Amino acid sequence: MTAVLELPGAHRVRFQWRFLTPRYWPSWAAIGFLRASLFLPVRVRAGIGGVLGRLYYYGNKKRRRIAAVNVALCFPDWSAERQAALVRAHFRAAALALFHMAVLWWGNERSLNRCLSVLGLEHYRQARAAGHNVIVLHCHAVGLEASLMLSRYFPYVGFMKALKNPVLDFVMTRGRERFGGRVFERAGGLRPLLRAVRAGVGASYVPDEDLGAKESVYAPFFGVPAATLPTLGRLAALTDAVVIPCFTRLLPRGGCELWLEPPLAPFPTGSAIGDATAMNAVIERAVLQMPEQYLWTMKRFKTSPNGVSPYD
Repeated sequence: MTAVLELPGAHRVRFQWRFLTPRYWPSWAAIGFLRASLFLPVRVRAGIGGVLGRLYYYGNKKRRRIAAVNVALCFPDWSAERQAALVRAHFRAAALALFHMAVLWWGNERSLNRCLSVLGLEHYRQARAAGHNVIVLHCHAVGLEASLMLSRYFPYVGFMKALKNPVLDFVMTRGRERFGGRVFERAGGLRPLLRAVRAGVGASYVPDEDLGAKESVYAPFFGVPAATLPTLGRLAALTDAVVIPCFTRLLPRGGCELWLEPPLAPFPTGSAIGDATAMNAVIERAVLQMPEQYLWTMKRFKTSPNGVSPYD
């Protein structure tokens, strides 16, 4: 394990004896199941993932409906059958991602090298060699957990929302920092991230959430006006950073691929809407390469210009 970065404001979770009380036994059982899955062949994990995906699909009507609304908005030219097939494929991919997450958190070097490939690292190295700081742009996809594995290759930090379940929060944070990366809690604001970027640490930024109209601008995402935070351009300007897109994709035969793209240019664009539009456009291109893996179950369009949510 690489030495963990010591950064002010990093999310710290320590083991507590109360984690062993009966209240948390179901959590430990789920964690044990995931860890034990490392010993199963890939085809067996895929079979179990398919079953869990169907259970998730049929057992969560709310998320199924959100995904269906999102897919219909983003792909209006698709037939109803094709839209429904994408929603089903998404739930299966989400379940399969759990088993890949187990490899990321606990797999040995051999397992990681076999299941994880990283393309485009030269874009990061060239930016640093040119004296630039780096912000890495991600999007919400089922394989997003793999993004923290970039800390195997360069100093790296990310954001997270602390989980309500302290056992899962403890295990997840340990898994995410096993190669020296750190995570900041979103409630702590952006100052810790700014300090890290200015210190030359690569920093994750995952902006494709609808956080309301107050801090957002409307920019197209698959042709739909989406409330989008325009913060990325300001962060890049404040830290003299280039923005390098990086996306994660689960592979059909097992494993995961991360690909880094050339820095966004020109960026910042000089306007909040321009920055948000450029950011959404690059995320949209990535989604089209793996449409079943985008996180369709989040309410990406809940804040609309006319004040009516499509999920109501």
